[in-house]
Amino acid sequence: MFIRKSILFLSLILASLSTSCTTRYQDMLRERDERIRELSGDNARLRGENQDLQARAPAAPVDASTQRPDNSSMLAEINKELGEGAEARYVRGRVSIGVENSVTFNSGSTKLLDGSHTVLRKVAGVLKGQFAGKRLYVEGHTDTDPISRTKDQFTSNRHLSALRADAVASFLIQQGVPASSIVIVGYGEYDPRDATTKAQNRRVEVVVGEQI
Repeated sequence: MFIRKSILFLSLILASLSTSCTTRYQDMLRERDERIRELSGDNARLRGENQDLQARAPAAPVDASTQRPDNSSMLAEINKELGEGAEARYVRGRVSIGVENSVTFNSGSTKLLDGSHTVLRKVAGVLKGQFAGKRLYVEGHTDTDPISRTKDQFTSNRHLSALRADAVASFLIQQGVPASSIVIVGYGEYDPRDATTKAQNRRVEVVVGEQI
């Protein structure tokens, strides 16, 4: 008799505990579902606020002189104005106007050829007309050949390239390009345009930079 009563008592306790656990589990599920609904509502509200802010925010200005237009119409316009002897292209995302040394200098020399004046006047016209107020980096470049004929005048190809860049910059300044906008850079042989064609590496380039 005692054993039966004990078993009955334990059964009642287990049943009670089971009911209690089930009720608690159901409460936890309801709490979870309510929290999910709250988070979903918060997410929808924040998404709506973000879209509203984006719609009201002004678009960031785009600097057309240093960004690549999809149709490259700017390059076509510049190259038409430059004519033969110079070429505008994009280098590292910036407009660069290159003039080969065959137009500007004799081998081992920093004296501008008379025939370069017409080309550089056109370059100056483009810079003043389309890139006024911009920083202008006048870069000198050489090939890898060591200086021979005038090696006593220059310490290195970099030295030669810097003086050539300075000669071009001085001419551009004479044509009205503001001296304060120009930076001289001498790369020497360390920034080749073409790894196999030395003639293309001997050049001066004017790279259009940031707004001053």
